[in-house]
Amino acid sequence: MTTIQSITGLFLLVFGTFFSFSAGNLPAAFISLVGGFVLMSLSRLVDLQQAAYLKALGLPVTGDQLHLMMKYSPEYAVESADFNVYPGSHKEYALIRLEGELYLSVQVFKNVMTQEENEYTFRFPGREPISLYRTLSLYKGAELFEYGGLAFVSISALNLVSDIREGRLLLNFAVRGREADN
Repeated sequence: MTTIQSITGLFLLVFGTFFSFSAGNLPAAFISLVGGFVLMSLSRLVDLQQAAYLKALGLPVTGDQLHLMMKYSPEYAVESADFNVYPGSHKEYALIRLEGELYLSVQVFKNVMTQEENEYTFRFPGREPISLYRTLSLYKGAELFEYGGLAFVSISALNLVSDIREGRLLLNFAVRGREADN
């Protein structure tokens, strides 16, 4: 429905304004111009409202929504003093914020990760291994999911904390036990 509304608005904006000007009818050109913008704006507002409604219902993020989020996510060179990042700090990875969680490509952890089918095991130095299972869709609380042939993992699921400094994403082990009280 919103696609038809958007196309009608664009048609009215372009052709209505053009033909009204060419006929010398300035009031009709003004109405076409304003009407086209209004229809296109309303179409966009309806799309945004639908996305908010689906999120409020607790439904999973759609592929189109996820694609847009990934497209506009900032990219950072990833570094860590606690483990070796793949391939060092030379490549930038998108930091994706979804459902209140931060996600990174599992490629960042290639030096400390093994994969057997849907199970990913992360072996950080001096820590117990963390095994996570990949899901094929994103839902609230998902620790590791796949989209477009790529897998993404929640930073918090790996007991890591992130800090952005000078255009770099720093990942370190989360503090545990008594150290957290200090």
